[in-house]
This record gives sequence, structure tokens and C-alpha cells, in this order.
Amino acid sequence: MANVDNNKFYFDRKNYFLRFVSNEEKSDISHGINNNLNSTSNSISRNTRHALEYFVDDLRRDSHRTIQKFLNEQTVNDILRSIAQLLLNEDDRICGNSAYIMGSTVGTELGLTHFFTAFSRNRTSNTVDIVQVLCKLLAHSDSECVLNAAGTLGTICGSKEGRDLLLNHTCITQLIINTSSLLSSTNSWIASNVGLILARITVEEIGCKIILTHSKHREILSQILSALDISDPGRSTNAAFAIGRLIEGDDGKKTLISDCGQYKIFDALLLMLEVNEEKGVNKNACYALSCLCTTQFGFQLCLQYLPTFHRIILAIETLLISIEHETVWFALMCLRTIAGHDGASEHILRSKTIIDKLKQIRDKWNKYQDVQEEARGLWYLLHRNIKPNRPKIDGHDGASEHILRSKTIIDKLKQIRDKWNKYQDVQEEARGLWYLLHRNIKPNRPKIDECRNTSAEISWDVNVNSWDDAALQFRIILNNQSIGVTNTTNYSLKDLQPNTNYNVQIQYITPQGENIRSDPTIFHTDDELPPPVNNLHVERATMTAVRVSWDSPDLSACNLVKGYQTYLNDVEHERTTECVITIGSLSVSTTYKIDVCVVTSKGNGPRASINVVTASTGDSNPAPPTFSVIGRREIHIKWQPPEVIAGRFTRYELYCNRQDIPIYSGQAQEFHATMLKSDTAYTMEVVAITNEGRFRSKPAKTRTLKDEFNAQRHSLYERQSQSPPRVKRTESNHSLYFPTNTNAPKASPPPERRLSRETNGSNRNVDITSVQPIQLKPESTTNNRALPGLGKGVQLRPQELIKRRNAQRFRTEPVSMNHLQPPTTRITPSRIVPNPEFNREHQVRWAIPVVQKIPQTTPYRLASVSESPSIMPDLRRSERSASNSIPDLSLNVPRTQSLSQT
Repeated sequence: MANVDNNKFYFDRKNYFLRFVSNEEKSDISHGINNNLNSTSNSISRNTRHALEYFVDDLRRDSHRTIQKFLNEQTVNDILRSIAQLLLNEDDRICGNSAYIMGSTVGTELGLTHFFTAFSRNRTSNTVDIVQVLCKLLAHSDSECVLNAAGTLGTICGSKEGRDLLLNHTCITQLIINTSSLLSSTNSWIASNVGLILARITVEEIGCKIILTHSKHREILSQILSALDISDPGRSTNAAFAIGRLIEGDDGKKTLISDCGQYKIFDALLLMLEVNEEKGVNKNACYALSCLCTTQFGFQLCLQYLPTFHRIILAIETLLISIEHETVWFALMCLRTIAGHDGASEHILRSKTIIDKLKQIRDKWNKYQDVQEEARGLWYLLHRNIKPNRPKIDGHDGASEHILRSKTIIDKLKQIRDKWNKYQDVQEEARGLWYLLHRNIKPNRPKIDECRNTSAEISWDVNVNSWDDAALQFRIILNNQSIGVTNTTNYSLKDLQPNTNYNVQIQYITPQGENIRSDPTIFHTDDELPPPVNNLHVERATMTAVRVSWDSPDLSACNLVKGYQTYLNDVEHERTTECVITIGSLSVSTTYKIDVCVVTSKGNGPRASINVVTASTGDSNPAPPTFSVIGRREIHIKWQPPEVIAGRFTRYELYCNRQDIPIYSGQAQEFHATMLKSDTAYTMEVVAITNEGRFRSKPAKTRTLKDEFNAQRHSLYERQSQSPPRVKRTESNHSLYFPTNTNAPKASPPPERRLSRETNGSNRNVDITSVQPIQLKPESTTNNRALPGLGKGVQLRPQELIKRRNAQRFRTEPVSMNHLQPPTTRITPSRIVPNPEFNREHQVRWAIPVVQKIPQTTPYRLASVSESPSIMPDLRRSERSASNSIPDLSLNVPRTQSLSQT
């Protein structure tokens, strides 16, 4: 319910607080609730519902002002009791709003006082047991109710009186079970609120005792320990505080370790210290660890898990440089607690920077007395067990020269060493004098016995008398850096850089001190053998040559690079300075081993090998050509390049019918052959020409389509003969169906048969329909004969779908003799019958098409029309004078338009 007036609150306009105590049925409701907490009230008046909505809306608008207005009411305690009665309403909205109002009220100090007055100090027999009601709400199905109830309980536990109210209540054991089970809630607010309840309960010793002695303490402790997961910082912070309080005593430590295992708490605390950047998590993790180390038993638990314990100490040390002084204080407090145990300072001082960080804290946080106090206490604990060094005997410079003027002083000291060996004070003074006499004696310069690219062997001679030969040691100094100490007079220098200058020195070490260094010995390491080449691969392989390339390795450590040596079948082939080489004069389809190595002044490096197979002749031959378009007098030929081009490619040549002269020569991969013979077989071959030779493909055969008009022109690729070819006459359909005189000369096929053959080929631009035959009356009456029709029915198609004459023509299946029998129902094309004089301006009228339509890809034939022998001369004249193909009409010509008009 929204507040429509932005300048006023609902309590200023409606004073809804009085509605909570105005209903007379409240006493009955409360009496029912007191008798049975499991019963719920549904008899909530409409005014009460509205009052809840108004109250919640004002709280969300300004919580502080609304609570202040509410607490100023004279009947505030009665209102709180009425709202508490609404917590058991089975309506989730009413229950959740009531819990929200209760939690907001106890969030203030005055509201918490009224809460204790209403439910603890001046409690009546009709007052709701608010603790039991809130405990029961923790198991409610509605998450809002659970969240508000957990927040209310957490706020109540914030005071000593509130903790006593909960801890002394009979439902405290059930409350702990409900809160611990909600630690694993997916709602982070609920998990954080119940963690706060447990943390504040453990503030009291009786609270820790109740949890540790609970009948389900194993399950409760495991849930609290699992809540240390840093995925929810609020929950883990509260859980860390609760864990710290529970394990502060040895009983709690033993119970937790026996129930959950010590490794879980150490791993969880380490993760909280190392990974999470939340300051509260870091501080509470330090607090939990300090509680664990309050007793010797807890410190021994840390030593049992020593690797993780060292990592924990280093993580705490990083907190010392935090910018927040509370974080620094918690880290110092934790380290100081650990350092209080015997032997703990050794583990803390493993870090070489802890002392420097304590000095920085001393200078940086000098205004915070608590931080300074913890830092001073830790400083003292870290240094209390450090023993002072023995006073150093320096002597006077140049005094040894005067003492050594006596040649017998050294022998006398040896006698004292052997004679007074039971007197430690005499021995100690004698050793001190011996050292002072020999400390300025410079050792002999070391000798280089053997020098390699990454190592060297050195040795030296001892030129001083030692008090105890077993105690004499030698320090090796390489480039003014100490690299080792030995008892022998030789040493192996390792991990050197090739082709580099070094200087090495020797220094004597005795229990009393160190001698001065020897003079340096300078040496130069040998050059390193070069590394192998990288990425050796074949760029190209032909039948007789191979091109190999590689990547140059890192040659910065090599002194002088001479080039790359190649090997062919383990035989030296050629040296080059480039990262590529072409090896020729190879055999066809043969495997070769090729090695490459780097050559420097030091020698040849390791080889990199690769096996190469030269191409075969079959791979260099092109594939047979293909034919994408086949016509009656043209063929479109395509071909692909060979898989392996032997040598340098020059051109392609296309040969027809195995002739000596190619019909095409060039670098293109297709050719359009024209002026061919119809119904003729052709054989095409492609030849790829390179500098290695000629590579011919396998022949590919095709056949041009039939030409029904007996064209006699010669093909472009056919040699001209001296005499024109003879044309063989074919038998007409007329003779098939109507026998004629066998002795008579054979006539040429009638136009009707030629038209039948021509229309058998599918034309994509014309759909042929069956029409009724029609005969026009000739203009001349002298000759009443009718010629066979030379046209066919045409059905126009949309212009955008029509392809022009360069479209591909497809071959149709030939008609067998059985199909030439006269059909019962004949389908004939329309006829155009001109006059006998063949007038060029004759009129054409199109026949009306019937419904039946012949598909484009379906082969068909035209019916033969019986004609008398007397009309044969006219037929021959028609064959000579008329066109052999169907006349082309423009697409926009109507069917009734004459041919002469088009």
C-alpha cells in the first residue's frame, strides 16, 4: 500500500497505532494463543491489516522517525503485545510484517527497553511468549518471516538482558538447533543473522556450555565449522567469533577436535586469512586462532599441523601492514598470544621481515596506545630467548707483525694446545691469539683446473697453520658473492653462463673468525653448443625436389654463428645462412631423411630431423576433364590442377581426339569448344606442362547431342575433306505406318517427323501443350492440298523465368519402335497451314490449348498424319523452303496475333 501523499506519513493522517488495541476480540485471541501455541488466529480485522500495511510503509520510508513516533504512544507496550499475537497468524504477509515491525522496534535502545518491559518485566498471563514464538518462526516456510525473526533474535541477543532472556528460556536448546541448521541457507541474510545469534549467545559462558553439552553438539559444531566458508563473509565472520569463544577453554578444544578434526579448523582459518579481503573476516580469524593458542594444548595442536601453521603465521604477518589499525591490533594480539609459548618465537622468526614490520608499526601507529602495547609485547617475546653473541676480539692493526717477529711463537702455541688441553680457559685464550696472528694472512689465489661452458673446477693450497684442521673451512666467493663453504681444498662451480667472464676468491673461516680474502682469479667460460632449430617442416615437395624451412633458435649465448648445416640421409649436403633450403636431384616417390643443425665456433649443435616423401608421377597428373555443358555443336570443358605440381608450372594444353595439335593452350582451367559435329563422340585430354615435363590426364569421353536437321557444315576441329560428305536418307514415319513401293526412291523425312524429333528435346523456356489440329483454308483454289503443320502450340511464361538460347540443352531418351504404333488418342500440335504459293505475309492463328499438359522432362512424340503420295512433292518443296525450327516469337505477343505482325 503506497503512501500517496509524499509530504505526510500515514501515522500523521490515520493514527493507525490505535487500531492494534481497539479490537475487543484480542483478549480471546491471546487467550487461545496462550493455551495452545500451535493454534493460529485468522480473525484479523480489516483495520488491523491496514494498520500493518501503513506501519510497514512508514518504516520503509523513514524507519527512525516512524519508530520514534511509535514509541511515544502511551499504549506502546499494549501495541507490542498485540503485534506479537499477530506473529502466529497463518497468513505469511501478516506474520512477516509483524516480525519486521518487531525487529525494527528492538533495533533502537528505547524500543528494546519497551520490549523487555512488555514481555519480561511486566509480563501478564495473557502475554505471548515472544521467545518461543520467534524460535518457532525460524522453522517457518516463508523466507521473509524467517529473516525478520532471525534479525529480531539477533538484536535481542545484543544486550546482556536479552542474552539472559534467551539462555534462561526453556526453548534455548531448540533455538540453537534451529539457528545452526539455517547456517547453510542459500539466503545470505538469513545465514548471517543466525550466525550473529550464535556468536552473541557464545559471549556468555553458559551459552558456550549449552552448545558444547547439547545432545546434538556434534552436528551443531560441524555446521558452525562449515559456516567458515568465505563465500559468505557475514556468516563466516560470525561463525569465526563463535568458534573462537567455544575453543577458548581446553574442554571446547577437545570437543571440537574430537567431533570435527583439527585439520578442518586450520584449513578454514588459513583460507580466511589468505584469500578473503573482508576486514571483519580477517580480524575474527585472528581472534579464533588466538583463542585456540591460549593454552599449551592448543599450541601443541598447531605444531601437529606445522606446514599449515607456518602459512597461517605468514598470512597474519601480511596483516601487519594493513591500513586499518584494528586489523593491525588483531594481528599483533594473535602473534603475541602464540609467541607466549616456549619455542614459538622460532616459528615466528622464520620470516626475515617480521622485525622490520614491527619497527614500521612503532613509527606509524605511535598515536594508538593499544597497537603500541601489543607491538612492544610481541617484540619482547621474540627476543627474550635470544642469547647475546660472544665479545669479538679485534686486536690492534699491525700488532701481529711485531709478535710474529719471533719465529718460535707459533711452535709455543702448538705446545700449549697439546699440553693444556684440559684447561678450557687456556685453550680459549690460545686459540684467540692464534686467530689474531693469522687473520691478516691472505690465502693463495685459487687455480682453474678445468673450465667448461656452464661449470668450472677450482683448487687452492693452504698457506696458514690452523689451530684445528678439522675446524678450518673455506668460503668460495664468485663475483664478490659468497656461493658456498667447504672443508676441502677444491670446489666445483656450477650453473655458470657460457661465454662469460668470472672472478673467484677464497677466504679462510675459523671458529674465532674469518681471514681476509685472496686475490681474485679471472677465467672465461667456454662457448655453449647451439640449441637445435625450431619448427623444421616441409614447405613443398615435388617429384625431384624438396623445399625445407625452419625457425632460428635463441643464439644470443653463442659467440660466433657460422650458419646451418643440412644433411641428406645422414650425409652432409649443404651449409646455408638462411632458414630455408631447396634440395634437388631426388628420385620420384622416395623417402628421404633431412637433418638440420646450427654451426658455431664451438661446433655443430644437435640435429633436428624430418622425413620427406617426394611426389609420385600419379600425383602430378591432372584429373580427367569434366563437361559442364554438352550441346549439339558445343561442349564446355573444365579441369582441375594436379594434386602435386612437379616443378614450375607453365600452362595447360587441351587435346581433342588424340590429335597432335591442342585446341587450347593457356593457364585457365576451362574451355568452351564450339563448331563441333552433332551426335559425335569426342575424347578430351588435359596436359599440365611444367619445367619437369608434360603430365597428361586420363582421357574423358563425351558425345554431342543429335542434330535432327542434318546440318552439313564442318566442325572447326575437323579436317576438311576433298569431297563433301554424303547424307544418308532416313526412313520417315509415313513409311513405318503406310507401306510404299520399295522400288520407289526414298524421300526425305516429312516435316511432321522432323518436328516430332525436335520437340522431343526439353526446352526450359517453352511449355508444350496438346492442342486440337486445325487446317486453314488456302487462298488459292487451284490447289486444294494441305501441307502438314510446321508449328507447335506455345504457352507463354513470365519473362523473368525465361532463359535465352544459350541455356543448356538436355538430351532426351530415343523412342523405340514399339512406341511408334498409332496411339488410340493422339496428341498433336497445332498446325500452321500456309498457302501453296508460300506467301511471306501469311496469317497465323493459334489453336486453343487443351487442359492436358506434357511435363518438361517427359519424353513424348507427335502423331504421324497419313498423307497421300500425291502431296510428296509439296512436302519436299516445303522442306526446302520452310524453316527447320520453330519460329521464335517475342514474349509479349498475344495468342491471336499473326506471325507477320510479330
